[in-house]
Amino acid sequence: MPCDHIGPAELIEMAEADLRKRNVVPSDGMRFRWSENPVDGMWASIVTEIERRGEQWIVTRLDRNREPLAGGETGFRAL
Repeated sequence: MPCDHIGPAELIEMAEADLRKRNVVPSDGMRFRWSENPVDGMWASIVTEIERRGEQWIVTRLDRNREPLAGGETGFRAL
């Protein structure tokens, strides 16, 4: 069954769009997170984190949980 949530590719696009908007050049160690409570599917919450290493974004966290996250813990953010 396919997942219907934001994945690593979409998170990378969000991070790059955010950096462009702020006129910031990606650099080593930059980290971003997306977390959500999907409406449908087998997981109550999803957390994905990426980190800039050299010229690439690397997925450093991909958690699928059976418990939902509190509202303040969801969404896009720089870490």
